[in-house]
Amino acid sequence: MGKRVDRREFVGGAVKLALSVGLAPGAARAAGRGASQGLPASDRRRLRAAVDTIIPSEGRMPAASTVGGVAYIEGMAARDAAFRTLLVDGLRALETRSRAVWRRGFADTTAAQQAECMGHLETTNAPAGFVAALRDAVYEAYYSNPEVWKRIGYQFRSGPRRTAALEPFDPQAVARVRGMGRLYRETT
Repeated sequence: MGKRVDRREFVGGAVKLALSVGLAPGAARAAGRGASQGLPASDRRRLRAAVDTIIPSEGRMPAASTVGGVAYIEGMAARDAAFRTLLVDGLRALETRSRAVWRRGFADTTAAQQAECMGHLETTNAPAGFVAALRDAVYEAYYSNPEVWKRIGYQFRSGPRRTAALEPFDPQAVARVRGMGRLYRETT
């Protein structure tokens, strides 16, 4: 198994990747360009609904599609044929499930029905890996967006320092754990 990656490393890596290929700052602008990345309009509607099922708007946080998630994923699909095939197959599987259960297209169902469709595809893993790949792409699109960074208080550091400044250590934060005694076994 590979090295465990924490949230800060994941976000930092996603940001570096997005910036290196010029995606993060342009994701929101790309959303305004409309239907340019090649998915048919019907698949784009399904993608928007699926993206917003994974990260819906809540409180002051926008839905993933609002901050360019659809354009970002369409851009990924335009550059990666295997991802595009998986995406299109998955979107069509969502449509098939929705029509079979509710007699309506996936994009025309309620948020709860869309969540059920996504859950069904995740449980059955059909098409294989679709929900996981879409979820990862949505998270990457969302959390590499500067508008989202502002709302969650993330400050991207560029320049000579590799990490953000650490907050002062608070021993009270670990007092309960320290009082628990050893939770491990010595080995030789």
